[in-house]
Amino acid sequence: MLKHHLFLFFRNIKKNKSIFLINTVGLGIGIASFLVLAVYVYNDLTYNHFNTNLSNIYRIREGESFQTKGPLLPKILEDIPEVENGTRVFDWDGYRLSYGEVAFEENLKYVDNGFFSIFTFPFVEGSAKNAIQDKFGVVISTDFAKKYFGDTPALGKQFQVKFEDVFLTVNGVVDIPRNSSIQFDIVASYETGETISPWIKEAHDWYNTFSESYVLLAQGTDLKDVKPKLQTIVKENFLPVGKNETDLDLFPFADYHSTVESNRTLIVILALVALGILGIAIVNFINLTITNSLTRTKEIGIKKVFGATGNFLFRQIMTESMLMGLGALCLGIILTLALLPTFNGLFETNLSFNPWENPFLIYVLLGIWLIVGIFSGIVPSLVWARGKLVDSLQGKLSNQNKPGFSKYSSIVVQFVIAIVLISGTFLIRKQINYMIDKDPKFDSQNSIVAQTDYWQYKNLEAASQNLEIISKELEATPYVATTSFTGSIPGDYDENYNTFYPEAKSSLPNIGLRKSYVGKNYFKTMGISVLSGHGFDQPPTSLKNTVVLNRTAMNKLGFEKAEGQIIRESSESGQPYRIIGVIDDFSYQGSQHETQPLAHFYSERENFMDWDYLVVRAEKGASSAAVRLLQEKWKDLLPEGSLTHFFADNKLNAYYTEYKRVNTLITCFSALAIILSCIGLFALASYAMARRTKEIGIRKVNGATITQILSLLNKDFLKWVVLAFLIAVPLAWYGLEKWLEGFAYKTTMSWWIFALAGLITLSIALLTVSWQSFRAATANPVEALREE
Repeated sequence: MLKHHLFLFFRNIKKNKSIFLINTVGLGIGIASFLVLAVYVYNDLTYNHFNTNLSNIYRIREGESFQTKGPLLPKILEDIPEVENGTRVFDWDGYRLSYGEVAFEENLKYVDNGFFSIFTFPFVEGSAKNAIQDKFGVVISTDFAKKYFGDTPALGKQFQVKFEDVFLTVNGVVDIPRNSSIQFDIVASYETGETISPWIKEAHDWYNTFSESYVLLAQGTDLKDVKPKLQTIVKENFLPVGKNETDLDLFPFADYHSTVESNRTLIVILALVALGILGIAIVNFINLTITNSLTRTKEIGIKKVFGATGNFLFRQIMTESMLMGLGALCLGIILTLALLPTFNGLFETNLSFNPWENPFLIYVLLGIWLIVGIFSGIVPSLVWARGKLVDSLQGKLSNQNKPGFSKYSSIVVQFVIAIVLISGTFLIRKQINYMIDKDPKFDSQNSIVAQTDYWQYKNLEAASQNLEIISKELEATPYVATTSFTGSIPGDYDENYNTFYPEAKSSLPNIGLRKSYVGKNYFKTMGISVLSGHGFDQPPTSLKNTVVLNRTAMNKLGFEKAEGQIIRESSESGQPYRIIGVIDDFSYQGSQHETQPLAHFYSERENFMDWDYLVVRAEKGASSAAVRLLQEKWKDLLPEGSLTHFFADNKLNAYYTEYKRVNTLITCFSALAIILSCIGLFALASYAMARRTKEIGIRKVNGATITQILSLLNKDFLKWVVLAFLIAVPLAWYGLEKWLEGFAYKTTMSWWIFALAGLITLSIALLTVSWQSFRAATANPVEALREE
């Protein structure tokens, strides 16, 4: 019997190749799109789940920041018994390391001994026990090991730090999951860090904030019992003692990625898009299968005459539906494997599709197959069973199946999804352009940034002298207005923050200011407007213990006129700083964030390689010439290293990369939604034209023109697209308004976004329907009426 059903299945495919191809490819593409997005969403929702202690891990939040004071964690471990373990994590960028003749720059994380007890990273070499307790013992990632040691075991290997007689020994290698919030190349103990860089120990006091702190609470601990103990530590230790009102809080690490790192709104949108695309594809598949089956009524009538029972017909259609669904599913899996590398490249992810390693995918695949196969088989089998034998033998379609809202509702839903996606594409692009085009309030066109990359040079003293020569020789040319050295540039203001209070208003609460150290002429070189006072362009002796605030910092500190005022550190020494100027609120974190209070401090460094960047401001229209000069002088004076340079807004614009990727993704899925919706429209149009063949023939015999018939047939379909537009606009408006709420500076919602989305959808739908309508309208009426 199965052999007979298979024979009929393949014979039907041969008779209806185009329908089978459209059906299978359409569903296959829909399944592939769903699977790619499902893998991405699943990866995001399971972030950090490899940690066996995840539900009891908390990150300490100090005020509005996750950076904490150095002695805080040891004090918590000492005073709060509910805390079983803890670790600080201190990132230090840009160590020069070398292995043999190979020199490289890598970032180190310094952590406490409890790090690998809290975070259960899988070890591929060595073990978590005592991995970093040995002085100068480190744990490295598998990527780092492969990069520098190849396929040879890394355990016991040593590499040199800077040019000192300090060697780090590999005590372990861990395979860090991609969906881990904590990523690293090298982890060492705090003791190691304090030996390599003694200033770390000095800076970790009750004032400076450098490290992140994590704690592991005992099972069953109530956070309400811990909170008062944290505030007691603040009251007794935070400076100034007894007056600091900083709020300490424990933030669940399980929620950290979804609320801090990830754009949860985006994840929800992608999940809905995935379900929407799959829903459109499945509905289209079912509609096309039903439409195709209803053209086989004569075949069914003949089978009934020869004694075919309802059960026999049911098994036949279910076998065909399950086989078609399986074929589409296999195509979807093949397309998923083909699309994932492109998706990984676009989103800089490392997702893989392996159902044997991820049971979730097996359940998803089985679910899709069963839904497609069962639903696309049940409806035709019921129609066949109810059909009259006489009608079946004449090949007539039952009037009970006349298309109405119940049939066209699927088209309405599909085009609602398509219009919402197209509207989203236009608005996301509009918002990206708004953020990029918004005045950053610094000179992004003429300011060129060169990274010093000190780690490339063996003789740092000579490199420093040559770097200063480059700076002065550039300034002496007619192409360069000025130069400056700095530790921060827009898009890279990652230095620590500290609290300050105005000396004249010591009763006010402490205000957190992000700190940045810059050299002479920084504001002039960056083209940042000084609103009052002056910047760091005075003789160096007059700049000691001075500070320049941005407008937001001035307002936060309660000043109407800031220059000449004194602010003090909330430290034991209460170091005073004289405000010499106020600058405009330039964009240093991207337009999606509110401008934060910022303080610039002047720093004069003997070794120019201690700076991260050399900024060169070209004369207007001379940027290209200035870049060529910079390249030539760097090659002549610093031939040992390579030059990395870019315009000042380069790092800032990197903030918008994710949104550009999302826009590309939404654009692709908008096009896909339109294509799939048109396939569904094509299926219903085919069915409707088949039903109305004789009606069209009669109208043509009675003198109806092709234009009149086209108008008659098209309006029955296009009215549902118009209904979809009316439903989609308020949904899209609401959703996009919610999305825009996540931006500090946002564009406006424009009517043309929705009008253009509707026009595009309506035009494509019209072309799809008109093709079928034209075929019906131009058919020979004699052939249409012959069967009557």
